[in-house]
Amino acid sequence: MCRADLGFYRGQMGFESTTRKRELGRELRTVRERARLSERELGRILEWPHSKISRGENGLQDLTELDAATYTAACRAPIADRDRLTKLAREADSDYWVRPYFGQLTDTLRSILVQEGLSEAISYYQPTVIPGLLQIEPYAWAIFRSAAKVTEDRMKILIKARMDHQDLLRRRRPPKCEFLIHERALRTMIGGTKVMQEQLLHLLLSSSLPHCSIRVVLEPTDVYCLISGTFSLMEFETHPAVAHADTYTAGIFIEDRLAVESYFGLRERLRQDALSKGESREWLAELANHYDRMEE
Repeated sequence: MCRADLGFYRGQMGFESTTRKRELGRELRTVRERARLSERELGRILEWPHSKISRGENGLQDLTELDAATYTAACRAPIADRDRLTKLAREADSDYWVRPYFGQLTDTLRSILVQEGLSEAISYYQPTVIPGLLQIEPYAWAIFRSAAKVTEDRMKILIKARMDHQDLLRRRRPPKCEFLIHERALRTMIGGTKVMQEQLLHLLLSSSLPHCSIRVVLEPTDVYCLISGTFSLMEFETHPAVAHADTYTAGIFIEDRLAVESYFGLRERLRQDALSKGESREWLAELANHYDRMEE
């Protein structure tokens, strides 16, 4: 069995879990912890068995809309959180779960933050921009402004959430992160030469982290025509792997097994075409110097 197969089949014992269930469970756990209630204390209030709360918060049990409403009310959650989580509980699971970019935080960003936070390993492919986990703040601002999807006030919320989420790379036990970044994303001028030079230096620093692999996919490559869109693969210790694909207006979490397996195949193809980690560091350093000279 190849590496892609091993990655794909890891955690099949967690077949009951879905992306939506895990997000709902993590959000309910956050609500409970903010209320400073233990699982057992909340269980006594709701007259639920401890196992229902534990399994629900770990995405291993389907909680109904009524369950979510009762749970959040017992924790005295704000009305906005109650409404959002009961709506999430009301949704049906799907092999292709669509999260719009024009929702609350937005919905898709909130979902990505939850799933990445639960992951054991994450692989990213970016053909046009630098991945969010590696973006410096000025670069992120330039991206959001050029996309023109949301208002300036909403941008502040989204960028703060993105910057805060980068703590994922610095936590005590971070996921193993692999970034496969196409040359076009690194040469596209976003925010000006000074921003690009600082962004490239940040990539160089990040590439020195033991759990962080950054590899450059050079042009020309046939794989660019095959894989023109952004995607990521999230692997979990006790759940099946999930793929995430981006569109302009929505993010799609993909749990269909054959579709996820195809993304593992695409990742292997990209790995074959990419520079090694050492070669990528040298290439990034040269490009950073190029942007620096452009400033002179």
